[in-house]
Amino acid sequence: MKTNQFKSFLLPGFGLLAIGFVAAGNYLVWPKLQALGAAMLGVGLLSIGIDSIRLRYFDMKVGEWSWHSSSRFVFRGTGAAFWGLLFVAMGLGTLAIAGIVIFELGPAAEKLIMARPGILIAPLGFIFLCTAIGWLWGDEQMNASVLMFVVTLPHRIGAVVTLIFALAVFGLGVFELLQPEAFDDLVRSLRPPNHPMLPK
Repeated sequence: MKTNQFKSFLLPGFGLLAIGFVAAGNYLVWPKLQALGAAMLGVGLLSIGIDSIRLRYFDMKVGEWSWHSSSRFVFRGTGAAFWGLLFVAMGLGTLAIAGIVIFELGPAAEKLIMARPGILIAPLGFIFLCTAIGWLWGDEQMNASVLMFVVTLPHRIGAVVTLIFALAVFGLGVFELLQPEAFDDLVRSLRPPNHPMLPK
């Protein structure tokens, strides 16, 4: 079985340290310390994602919350790569948010997102998309036999619904990035006149 030494041995301690920074920052009312902990979590997510893409292997523990739990979903090949892309996207997003706090870019980031919401909408759609495809592809047990495929069919139907939603969100974000004026016209057509949130 392919394994990830960072994930298996270093990541739990790294994650606990990051959570400790977040908790300490919250207790001390120190946003930058919280952001540092969040950045560490982002690095961990990024590491898991890159490793899953590289090895084409991803496992997810289920049942009792334990690093030593034997119950898990195991994804290989293309399915694992999509889970890896999901974790890469979440890691980059977490690092971006942490960077905004650390470098005090909040007002500028808020202004940018209000002006170009596709910057936020497209990545969110991509995360939903990777999640839907990962579950739709199925893990080893879900694809072990025709019987298992049938038994897990409701699960896959849910993944299809999520996939449709994800494509809509991702497409909307990409549309805003490529055609901002047309996106603004669409928003205006869907909102009442003189709405305070309408693009100017």
